[in-house]
Amino acid sequence: VVKPVIEELDVGDIVEVVSGPFKGMRAKITRVERAKEEVTIELLEASFTLPITVHADYVKLVEKAG
Repeated sequence: VVKPVIEELDVGDIVEVVSGPFKGMRAKITRVERAKEEVTIELLEASFTLPITVHADYVKLVEKAG
């Protein structure tokens, strides 16, 4: 049984964006909305913190928090 990506994502996890204009960038998850299957992320490589909401399928888990 394949479980959706959103199930293994939590606040504080480090992810890599795999689609869209920020493809290839790493980000930290600040909020997870399981009902909408969306995550709000802050790009680590940006010079300022900009919260971006993307679909959970657009990110790949790199490192779990804690």
